[in-house]
Amino acid sequence: MTEAAASPPKATTTIPAGRQSAGLAVIVALAAPILAACAGPSIDSSGCDVALIATMETLDAGLTEDGMLRHGRAHERADGEFFVSAELLPADKDDDFDGDILTWFTEDPAGADFFSVDEHARDRSDWKEADFGVSEDGAITSRGCVLAIRGEPENDECQERREEFC
Repeated sequence: MTEAAASPPKATTTIPAGRQSAGLAVIVALAAPILAACAGPSIDSSGCDVALIATMETLDAGLTEDGMLRHGRAHERADGEFFVSAELLPADKDDDFDGDILTWFTEDPAGADFFSVDEHARDRSDWKEADFGVSEDGAITSRGCVLAIRGEPENDECQERREEFC
């Protein structure tokens, strides 16, 4: 007897088309909430404005790493204080590079007193450390406004008129 003849025949089962569709629907229904949770929360960026040129120049002056800040966005909290976030484009990277987002806190974005909120701002600037982190009300919104345009080359029009949202 040959080896092939000694093996029992393989059984195959055909699932009717209607049951295949129902099974797929069940899998999709079970997976949808899990996949939605992986997407993370959506950020409402309507509360952000383009950061003032003076704000960005002040924050740039405090950087301890070669590079430039871009896409600066300010979010004013209900108490009148501000979070300012920007993307740091390292000097050795191209314009389409996704830089780290740095976040600071201030009572006056046109002033000169800023506090580093997140680890990147603390590590890459000489601004004093805030006594709170990015979980503080308004910080995530500020960061989300930058995240939406992170890695995008700066628009010349926006660069010149940071007072208007681009």
